[in-house]
Amino acid sequence: MSKSLSPEAVEALRRLNEVGVGQTAPEVAQSVAAELLACDLVAEAGSGGVEINCNGRQYLSGDCN
Repeated sequence: MSKSLSPEAVEALRRLNEVGVGQTAPEVAQSVAAELLACDLVAEAGSGGVEINCNGRQYLSGDCN
């Protein structure tokens, strides 16, 4: 069963997925970041932001259970 996310969280996850190595991740609203962190789809980044993790990429690809 896939996790149900708000449309804002899905859009933020897509934007985070487009970030290349060494690039700065886009800012994500605190409430959206909290939602993604609670679902274990992102990890906290050193700059106080978040970055997509493997679970987040799997969610976007539709491979999550």
